[in-house]
Amino acid sequence: MRTHFMKEGSLKEMRKSNEKRYTAFAQELELDSEFPQHLTISFDGLYTMSYFGEDLFPYWNKEGTKKIEELYENAEKDYKEVMAKCYAFDRRLMEQAYLVGGKEYAELCALAYHQTVASFQMSETSENEMLYFTPLVGTVDSYYAASPLFLYYNPEILKAMLAPFFYYSESGKWNKPYPAHDLGGYPFVNGPGKGADFPVEEAGNMLIMVAAMAEVEQDVSYAEKHWETLSKWANYLLENGTDTKGQMNAGSFVARCPHHANLSVKGILGVASYALLAKMLEKQEEADKYLTAAKEMSKEWEMLANDGDHYRLAFDRPDSWGQKYNLVWDRLLGLNIFPERVIEQEIAFYTTKLGTYGCPLDSETNNVKAEWSVWIASLSKDSVQFRKFLLPLYLFMNETKTRVPMPDAYHVSDKGTLTKYWGRPVVGGYFIQLLEKKLNESK
Repeated sequence: MRTHFMKEGSLKEMRKSNEKRYTAFAQELELDSEFPQHLTISFDGLYTMSYFGEDLFPYWNKEGTKKIEELYENAEKDYKEVMAKCYAFDRRLMEQAYLVGGKEYAELCALAYHQTVASFQMSETSENEMLYFTPLVGTVDSYYAASPLFLYYNPEILKAMLAPFFYYSESGKWNKPYPAHDLGGYPFVNGPGKGADFPVEEAGNMLIMVAAMAEVEQDVSYAEKHWETLSKWANYLLENGTDTKGQMNAGSFVARCPHHANLSVKGILGVASYALLAKMLEKQEEADKYLTAAKEMSKEWEMLANDGDHYRLAFDRPDSWGQKYNLVWDRLLGLNIFPERVIEQEIAFYTTKLGTYGCPLDSETNNVKAEWSVWIASLSKDSVQFRKFLLPLYLFMNETKTRVPMPDAYHVSDKGTLTKYWGRPVVGGYFIQLLEKKLNESK
């Protein structure tokens, strides 16, 4: 197709082919047009997926009565108005991000926004419940990483992301005392994927995200709707959240690490998040019980993890270290479970580990995790220190010669070589700094 077009300047006489995987379009544009010209492209997959036996239409065609041609007509009709809103949104995003993090942070957020939102599809069930999902429907920990963007702009979309996991537990299809890790994969979503469970990881993630929603909206009705399920998950964390033994965690893509200190932070903050929700629901007895428990768990954590000038990667590994990025929610949600000295000591230690392209995830690897790098930067109250962590990340994104969608994991070395993780919605985690400002203003 390329060869023919370059030779003829047209596709009109190109021979027909049985090959169905490629599409070519040629249009002559007027250079002196008063309004920018454009090309409208859409893809109609008919259904988004089979969701527990129900074939779901995409949201634009949720009744199944529309044709793709109508989208073209409506898009053309609304083009100028929609583009004006897009330009206004772009300016607002850049201005807001610049104010909290500087030019480099704003540029990273712009790139992350596009990738995060483009990773999802939207549908509605026959029960009129909106779903917003990646093709795997999960994993929950990837939604947790992406959640700051949706908490900042529209928590209703985050509710639509979590809805399948509440449904799966509350329907009786999943009887374990913690959430499923993911629910299968496109085009059939009928239950959990083939991977292992992440009990503390996903229970902590769900509780923290629901508490963050309640804080952003100053409305606890979503938690009240799912209170029985949230209580079950909180009780699981109460029993298993301090020493998580050999459980999987979000960092297990590098290597398995039993007694993981950062996973324990998440379990403890999950308990504290439940206490916050109970307080908002005026369930004072439960709030006191779980808040007291979370504080006792944090004291035990500090004893187990203390390694002098920092805290260990794992309780049974002296002279190890690892990022405690989950601590960011202790400050954002005003939980105050861990002493401020823990955060300050960790941040100071991470600065000694910064390489050309960032701070490694832990002492066992030279991998940088981009979204967690922004979270540890946000742990600092000092804007200069924030930029100290952010600029190596910006440098990598600006200098890497590997042409792939925005990576979220790469090697910290001067070459900055990539791992296999790119093009994923987890980069929505960059919006944590903006989310912190929003929460502070609401308080």
